[in-house]
Amino acid sequence: AIFSFILGTYLTRQLQQLKVASENITKSGPGLQIKVQGNDEIARVTRAFNSMSSALAKNYELLYKSVDQEKEMAAILKNNQAKNEAILTASLDALITINDQGEVIDYNKIAALTFGWQYDEIIGQNLAEFIIPADKRDAHHQGMQRYLKTKHGPVLNQRIELTAQHKLGHHFPIELNIAPIETEQGTMFTAFIRDISTRLQAENELRLAAQTFESSEAIFICDNQGLIIRTNQAFSRITGYDNAEVIGKNPRILSSGQHPDGYYQAMWISLLEHGKWSGEIYNRRKNGEIYPEYLNISSVKTDAGDITHYIAHFMDISEQKENEENLRQARHEAEVSNESKSRFLASMSHEIRTPMNAVLGILELLKDTKLTDRQLELVKTGRDSGELLLTVINDILDFTKMDIDKLKLESTGFNLHLLLEDCNALLKNMAHKKSLALTLTLSNNLPKFVKGDPDRIRQILINLINNAIKFTTHGQINVSANAEFNDQENVVIRCRVQDSGIGISEDYLDTLFDEFTMVDQTHSRKYEGTGLGLAICKRLIELMHGSIQVNSKLGEGSTFEFNIELQTVQESECKNELTAEQMQQLPLDNTRILLAEDNPANQMVIKSILEFANLKVDVVANGYEAIAAVQSLPYDLVLMDISMPEMDGMTATQEIRKLTSSAQNIPIIALTAHTLSGDKERFISAGMNDYLSKPIDRNATLRCIARWTGSLETAQNNNSGKFSPDENMPSDNSNYVDEKVLLQLVRDTSAEIVPELLTLYIEDSQTRVELINKAITEQDFKSLEFETHTLGSSAIAHGNAKLHALVRSVEHLCQQNNNQQAIEQAGAISAIAEESFLLLAQRAEQGFA
Repeated sequence: AIFSFILGTYLTRQLQQLKVASENITKSGPGLQIKVQGNDEIARVTRAFNSMSSALAKNYELLYKSVDQEKEMAAILKNNQAKNEAILTASLDALITINDQGEVIDYNKIAALTFGWQYDEIIGQNLAEFIIPADKRDAHHQGMQRYLKTKHGPVLNQRIELTAQHKLGHHFPIELNIAPIETEQGTMFTAFIRDISTRLQAENELRLAAQTFESSEAIFICDNQGLIIRTNQAFSRITGYDNAEVIGKNPRILSSGQHPDGYYQAMWISLLEHGKWSGEIYNRRKNGEIYPEYLNISSVKTDAGDITHYIAHFMDISEQKENEENLRQARHEAEVSNESKSRFLASMSHEIRTPMNAVLGILELLKDTKLTDRQLELVKTGRDSGELLLTVINDILDFTKMDIDKLKLESTGFNLHLLLEDCNALLKNMAHKKSLALTLTLSNNLPKFVKGDPDRIRQILINLINNAIKFTTHGQINVSANAEFNDQENVVIRCRVQDSGIGISEDYLDTLFDEFTMVDQTHSRKYEGTGLGLAICKRLIELMHGSIQVNSKLGEGSTFEFNIELQTVQESECKNELTAEQMQQLPLDNTRILLAEDNPANQMVIKSILEFANLKVDVVANGYEAIAAVQSLPYDLVLMDISMPEMDGMTATQEIRKLTSSAQNIPIIALTAHTLSGDKERFISAGMNDYLSKPIDRNATLRCIARWTGSLETAQNNNSGKFSPDENMPSDNSNYVDEKVLLQLVRDTSAEIVPELLTLYIEDSQTRVELINKAITEQDFKSLEFETHTLGSSAIAHGNAKLHALVRSVEHLCQQNNNQQAIEQAGAISAIAEESFLLLAQRAEQGFA
């Protein structure tokens, strides 16, 4: 029992130690050792326990080390993953990874921006279908299969340039580098892709810039401190400085010293404020030679507005300056030559027109005297020849003025209808002499009052109508005019002169408007002229912004048509032109005129013309005498010749204007053969009021005198009131036929021609009366106004006084829109016309011998 007790106690104690050791191992981990006593089974168990504890301790240590390594690897992996994500996110390149099936397994944000496809749209999809152009996809698939079989790819691991496709469909250039990656899951391919559109554009621009930099234009570039950093070959060629000699230098190394400091200060202010400067400047070459150049400087700025560089371009303009100087000298010589031409032209104009004035004036005065038929015929022939010579002279002078750019157009308001009618009336006798009908048709849309140069328009029309009469042997000449309005103020006037004459061969049409060109240029040519008329017409028309054309066939007549631009104006803006009857009624009786003229023949002619109109005329021969005369007698007006001995007309005018008496305000009219552009302005600036050109035109002279003495205004006022036919149409036969007008017509033409003119007038007027009756029936007041105006103009010119008074009254009523009263009065036109035509026919039969 004791043995059993002791043994039990021993065993209990040993087992208790194992229990405590196990609990300690549980709490503190393995490695705890128990003291072993004896060599029995319990001791062996204890030793086994200690061995197990030691082994567990070692295993725990290895386990802990393995866990620490695992944690460390996990941390490294996490860190690397974060780095990779950061790299992918921050990468400037698009990164795309695909597997060996071509499916996208990775795709960064740059790729989405580059190709337009979002991550969710493309991940797991076949890459080729999204970003590779259709014509390159087969090559892509073949390259992948080749690599998977051979592990060799000619385009791998190197940068190549290809074309990619955007989501929107357009193609763009890319730079590509593909790297294969072998993994346990198979081969993967990572592509580094960059859109190189901007880079290629920049490279192109750099190439262009480099090419431009080496242009023939000199270029240098400065930094923001104004120091030269680069030049081109043209810079060296022009300045003589090599690139190395000027690098780091200020451009003032080129300064010529010929410009003040303010010049360069203004240059820098312009560069700083506006970013550029350009202009001519003188610089100095390396050899000291000063030369002119045209310089352009511009500043280069950052987005923030800071200047980084200055770029300067310049060209040596020495040759250009030399050419400019040569041109300036040539222009000066040409101006001197033109001035000489102008002086010669003025002198020739004066020298020719002065004797022509006397010749034509004397012939006109001689025609008014009692002459035999033979003498009258000789006088008329002389007068006609003189007029022809004057036309030739005028053509040559006009052409010369155009040739030296001395011809200028006037701009004044005038009655276009009256101008056209006057042109026709002026040439109607010429047409009647050849038994030709000369008609005028004015369109309803043709404005009555316009602004332009009436004298030049009249010159064009008379030239064309005169040509038509000259080249027409039978038939008629039709003149017509209409209008095309550009806007409310401007109008294009189209005029047509159509004849049934000999026509023009097609061979001559192309050169018809050239200078000195005539259809018949043989020595025996039938038609006279200078060959300048049409050329002058063309130039005048072009000055009026128009053009002229001709249509003609040989033997079938010709049609000349021209258009000109004019301005429409109100009647109040126009010069008031007097009709023929108003001219005859000008209240000029006892008007006292001083004529300053040194040429005796001209003195006689002009004095006779003026005295014929009942003016009182005194004559002086130079400026001194003119000054003395106006201080002695109260003259109404002075006709002042320009070129006179001792004192010329302009100097005399200036002296008269200095007088302290009332004579200083006397109207002075230049009487001159000078007709060049600028002459009128010179006369006016000298103190003259107006001018008349030689040879003297009777009507123009009387109209001018009337205007400056107030007689013209009186005549216009007398004719501007309401016309009352009851007060102006006496019933005796003397008012049907105005003998005074008929006798004047005889003096202007001849006793033999007047009966024929009266017959033609009656025939034409009978047609007009029919048109008036038609207008009355149709209540066409426009036509009624037009026809009564036309009939009235011809009636007064042929002494048909009573008919003239009636139709003028009807015309005025139409103008005042008194239509009913106009119709009532117009009803009497037929009866009065028939009676007056009968009396005129009887007067024509009596003759005017």
